Amino acid sequence: MPSLFEILPGQEVPTSGISAGFAKLWHDTAAEEQKAMQLNLVLHFGLDTTPDDALAQFQVARLLAQRSPCRVVILCPMREDIGTTEIRAKIYGECFLGKSKDDTRCIEIVALSYPPAAKDYLQDQVSVCLSTDLPLYYWAHRFTSSKRLSNYVYLLTRSQRVMFDSAIVSADALTFAWPKQSAVRDLAYSRTLPLRQNIGQFLSRYAPPLIIGGLQQVTIRHRADLGAEANCLLGWVKKGLVRAGANVEQGIGFTVTPVDCAGCFSLEFAYADPKKTFRWAADMNKNEADFTGDLGTGRTLQTVGAHLLSPEQTLSEAMFF
Repeated sequence: MPSLFEILPGQEVPTSGISAGFAKLWHDTAAEEQKAMQLNLVLHFGLDTTPDDALAQFQVARLLAQRSPCRVVILCPMREDIGTTEIRAKIYGECFLGKSKDDTRCIEIVALSYPPAAKDYLQDQVSVCLSTDLPLYYWAHRFTSSKRLSNYVYLLTRSQRVMFDSAIVSADALTFAWPKQSAVRDLAYSRTLPLRQNIGQFLSRYAPPLIIGGLQQVTIRHRADLGAEANCLLGWVKKGLVRAGANVEQGIGFTVTPVDCAGCFSLEFAYADPKKTFRWAADMNKNEADFTGDLGTGRTLQTVGAHLLSPEQTLSEAMFF
């Protein structure tokens, strides 16, 4: 099986020849004068990343560049030392037309393959690859242990955003003492933005006392592959209830339950008064959801869309908001 580094598109160059390689790549093209990068993104593959997965995330970075031109550094760690500290490099460049013929958006990708013994030299190499005058974002993909990331403190502390996906990383990511906690973003949470917007808009028509008065139970049910998103949604609901004046530490039960269904995802509030109801039930396969509620002002029914953000939209949401 080819390594992650070998499977990625691009041409191999000496690490000392990365800048010269890009200069040659862009020479005598329209992008030579028009390309203007907006940010740096370090995409760090964890040891559980497969070649197919690596290619999928490579495509996500390409799609992101169509929105935000960027220099991407992809870190491809090797599992075992190979008796050397050599770091291999590969470069890839591509431009896209924007909203007009004069709007050119480009991506430059540097892939670095390195054995464990080269970690001490990696920071300097990554620094050389980055555009120093642009903001830095760090995307840690499918890592097996948060503690391993401690070896990359310079990325954890320098980056404006540190991003991971709680659906595919080790569970300790949610309790890890991130050096810059305010910069950390969970992609699973970002993915739920359309769902949170719809639920928030529906509930905003009610005064907070109507929502929290007599509330006894909050239940989220989800299909098996939406566990991370369900937990993120529950955290968002709790914060909303606190802002409304509820005491979520006592008197209210919270349950997240996986169910055997094809596309289901639902949120339900149960009240001491059985006449009060609120339920949002989505079919994620059909991209639609139904609201049913009566919080004391009459029964309301509404059907809305229900979808998660695409991978590139999710990444953009996590980076900039």
